[in-house]
Amino acid sequence: MAENVVEDFSRARILVVGDLMLDRFVSGRVDRISPEAPVPVFRWESEREMLGGAGNVIANLHALGAHTALVCRVGDDAEALRAGELLRAAGAELVAVRSAAVPTIRKTRFVASGHHVLRMDREKVAPLAAAEEAELLGAIERIVSGYDLVVFSDYAKGLFSTSFTTKALAICRAAERRVFVDPKGRDYRKYGGATLVKPNLKELETVCGVRFDSAAPDFLDAVVRCAQKMLAVCNIERAVVTLSEKGMVYVSRDGSDTTYLPTEGREVCDVSGAGDTTMSVLAAARALGVTFPRAMEMANFAAGIVVGKVGTAVVTPGELKAAMDDRRSPALPFARKVFSRADLSAQAKIWKGEGLKVGFTNGCFDCLHCGHLSSLHEAKEHCDRLIVAINSDASVRRLKGPSRPIQDERTRSLVLAGLELVDAVVLFDEDTALPVVEEIRPDVIAKEGYTIDRWPEARFVIGYGGKAVTLKRVEGYSTSSMAERMRK
Repeated sequence: MAENVVEDFSRARILVVGDLMLDRFVSGRVDRISPEAPVPVFRWESEREMLGGAGNVIANLHALGAHTALVCRVGDDAEALRAGELLRAAGAELVAVRSAAVPTIRKTRFVASGHHVLRMDREKVAPLAAAEEAELLGAIERIVSGYDLVVFSDYAKGLFSTSFTTKALAICRAAERRVFVDPKGRDYRKYGGATLVKPNLKELETVCGVRFDSAAPDFLDAVVRCAQKMLAVCNIERAVVTLSEKGMVYVSRDGSDTTYLPTEGREVCDVSGAGDTTMSVLAAARALGVTFPRAMEMANFAAGIVVGKVGTAVVTPGELKAAMDDRRSPALPFARKVFSRADLSAQAKIWKGEGLKVGFTNGCFDCLHCGHLSSLHEAKEHCDRLIVAINSDASVRRLKGPSRPIQDERTRSLVLAGLELVDAVVLFDEDTALPVVEEIRPDVIAKEGYTIDRWPEARFVIGYGGKAVTLKRVEGYSTSSMAERMRK
């Protein structure tokens, strides 16, 4: 059922109320220390802006295909205009009150070679003015009935005062709309009447005034007892508590339903925005009628994917489906590195935005041999992330004849995805990889045995300032000769 739900996320309509932020990533290089002071010299190369805070919830829901709107407060500044452009690009309706006293929150991260060097925040935490509160509550009342579910994304920046929160919840309840809350602060009683809250372990400790020992044998029981007490005191129906590397636990107020899921194993690069991803998948799945435990399982898969990405990131339906397919093929967890072309295009943009150099090579890779390994190793030396595009079965037959390929496209994809050298694999059905290159626009393209005049993909990459690398050929290895020997 969940696989079909992933494809149906476009039917979900989610209203988000929350603290909007503009995330700015400045990418560059650090090659030396300043002679003026013992600080690194950051050499600017590129920058990009993306939605943060409640805007990241919108970005995640948009990546899933859901329809959204955001109710928030922004400043009367250029950042508000830019955030509006990004929200429109994400297909979201923006309903905002402009404040002359409180600027739009902006967080600027300086990233060198994939590592964060510095973060600079511009923000002013202040409660809503009475007129601002009235305007936002009126907007919620006007539009809430057009959405299946409401998400409160509280980043403790002043929007969710007790007055505003309780009144907004009353409006949603009157419209018979469920409310999911990503909470902040020490007192959750202002969220009374909400359908669900999603604190992390540290936030639950703060609310309950306790410290959990994750190594204790009764750790999970202690978390469940604390969560149930919090739900009863605060008049909230359910909670999903995220436990970092321990996974997540779902608890109902009456204790009738408790579900624990261990984390889906991934190499953790960055936990930024993982909570927003979890909330987005939970909300979209529940909007479509998925049970709480099943929706939580899907959110757990999504969180496992997003922590493997640097910076605030999103999960695509293709990635989520692939992750759930891994459950059916636990021996092949690397299958998540096999991308659809659309999902890979999105992932390549994310890598580039993080300051990572994206490389590209392609081929049939029918029978993987030492020549292939040598080429892949050399190609990876020129980039941070290596994409390998492989010819589909039909494409191989057109190029090599009816007796090829020896191994089908899925097998070839998985064999390559299983290599540590390879970060992504994508199929293409055309006779050349040029359409893929045009979509991905890698920083580096590498291939064995081609001169630039016979290599249109390389000419295209060089045309926009990229680099082309001719790989060394290792003599004595040939898939065609191997196939001939096997036939004999």
